[in-house]
Order: sequence, then C-alpha cells, then structure tokens
Amino acid sequence: MDDDITPILEAWKFDPERVNVRFIEALDGRPLIQVRIELGILQMNRDGRPDGGPDVLENIEAAIAADEGLKIDSEMATALREEAVLIHQRYVALLSLEAYDLVVRDAMRNLRTFDLCRDRGVDPDDRQVLEQFRAQVIATRSRAAALAVLREGRVGEARRLLDAAVEEIRTTLASGAKEPPEIAMLEGMRDILQPKLPASQRHE
Repeated sequence: MDDDITPILEAWKFDPERVNVRFIEALDGRPLIQVRIELGILQMNRDGRPDGGPDVLENIEAAIAADEGLKIDSEMATALREEAVLIHQRYVALLSLEAYDLVVRDAMRNLRTFDLCRDRGVDPDDRQVLEQFRAQVIATRSRAAALAVLREGRVGEARRLLDAAVEEIRTTLASGAKEPPEIAMLEGMRDILQPKLPASQRHE
C-alpha cells in the first residue's frame, strides 16, 4: 500500500493568505472535514468526536443519568478538557466553511462540558479553569446563530440573539469584573444590523 500523500498535497496547495478547509466524504461515506496546513492535512470527523474516539462527554452524561450524584474527578475533567479542545478546533474550521448550524452545535456542546466541570468538579481548579473561555464560546455560538438566521433575512431575530448573548455573558461575570472583549464584538455586530431594520423597529 502506498502511504505517500504527496499527490494529495500537490493537488491542494497550502495558501497562507486564507483558511484552507473543506468538506470531503470518507471512503465509507462518513462526512469529514480537512484543514490544509503548511506541513500537511488535518482530518476530522464532522459529527461525534472529531478524532473518532470514544465520546467522553456523552459517556459522562449517560453515567450522570444513571447516578445523579456523580462527581467529576480530575481524571474525568482532564479528559473532558482535552475533548473540548478537539471540538474547538472543529468549530473554528466549521466557521470558515460557514456551516453555522454545526458551529452552534459544537459551541453548545462545549458549554455543556463547561457546566459539568463547574457544577460537578471535585477539585476547585477543575471547576474554574474552563470559565475563562465561557464568554468566548457564548459569543461564537451566538454569532453563528445570528449569521444562520441572517441568511434567511431574519434581521430582527439576529439582533435579539446578539442582545441575549451579551446579557448571558454579563450574568457570568463576577461582581466588579471588567467586561470581556466579546461583549463589544457582539454589540458591534448588532449595531451594524440596526440600519437594516424597519424604521419602526430601530430603537426597540
């Protein structure tokens, strides 16, 4: 068997000026995502766990359904965080592909991971370490959701989604904490949309 992927790399040159990402179909029909990087190609599953391994989040959620009192120990928390990194890498690729519904799916999945660690973690560090990324993931989810409805011309709904995300992020902030940059980004996107609303709705 010839394992040399040079012909594939030659057919799909790396372009440093753009995100090099595409959907393909596996030999068995599975939908895949490929990302062309300078030294080769990253390939991941479009659905389920990106690397095709056991789904840690789903397995833990199933265990919690069977035992409501289950706590997340450090080993479980580490596995969840490692999986969340893979999911993050995938939704960055999906955002470039404008697959907004799938971006929302993956961002919401990572927020479930954050919630599990925060609410059930045994170690204080495991409960807190992911919280620094919560605003970023909420913003990504809401931006993608807004872009999805904008495709259908639903400008007012997009604006409401962005407003709701700003309020959601603010509720996660500790008293006196500085607002993260994601709030300004979401508000800026919302304000760009305002002129597209009917005059009667521009100040609602």
